[in-house]
Amino acid sequence: MKLRGLGYIGIDSANPQAWRTFGTDVLGLMDAAPDASDGELRLRMDQRSWRIAVHPAESDGVAYVGWETAGPADFEDAVGKVEATGVAVKRVEGAECQARGVHALARFDDPWGNTNELFWGAGADEEEFRSPQGVSGFVTDGVGVGHVLYVVPSAWEATKFYGDALGFRLTDYFQWGPNAAIFLHTTPRHHSIAFVDLPLPGGPGLNHFMIEANTTVDVGRAYDRARAAGIPITNSLGQHSNDPMLSFYMIGPSGFAVEFGCNGLMIDQATWTVSEYHGRGELWGHTGDLMDNIAAAKQE
Repeated sequence: MKLRGLGYIGIDSANPQAWRTFGTDVLGLMDAAPDASDGELRLRMDQRSWRIAVHPAESDGVAYVGWETAGPADFEDAVGKVEATGVAVKRVEGAECQARGVHALARFDDPWGNTNELFWGAGADEEEFRSPQGVSGFVTDGVGVGHVLYVVPSAWEATKFYGDALGFRLTDYFQWGPNAAIFLHTTPRHHSIAFVDLPLPGGPGLNHFMIEANTTVDVGRAYDRARAAGIPITNSLGQHSNDPMLSFYMIGPSGFAVEFGCNGLMIDQATWTVSEYHGRGELWGHTGDLMDNIAAAKQE
């Protein structure tokens, strides 16, 4: 079983309208459709009917992330592997499955309370994706939305669980004394999920998600839009030493960060060799609160 990447992200928000403004005006995503009867907002970034859903809620946070499988056989295999770890999986049918716009859906929480969904048969839209801000496009074909990074008590324990349950493979990692940041892949994208066990502000859970645009111009213009809109920038423009994606980080309307980047590394699993990194983790740039907090939390 091999996942086809991060298929979608669901977000809880006390102010979905703030996500509409942020998603369309800053990120350059496309409003997918008029609001649903419950006020849900959906955003597009490619030919899929939606990639980010924002659900009205009393509090803000990530609601779920969806991992795509190729079809019914891989879906059943994935469900079985998760259940084999001792984690309960709920098959979701009827109206809720239809609301996701997928053919089959299952849900489970990992041991740290992060909600994951498995699915196959996502809907595609006949209308071409058109960014309202002129973004040339996003890198999703065969690699999914981007990536998510979680703060967990033990990055190595999380790595083992997601490897056993969902078949993620180790790409590379940073080791700082007892702490680590670990990057895992399931497509050619350098990583679709990552874990860090440093005591960062905001505590455990989702630290950020990343979306990848086609060009450096797309990234530069998004950076300008974010600054003009007064969005807090937690990492300035820079490049990671292991991807090495060109990106910046900003705080989204629900409190966690959003990384906007381009030119992330695509790997060949047949020839890839895992490396251990140390140090700051950046080739240049990425100055700001996020990297400062990581540096302060390290225990060499």
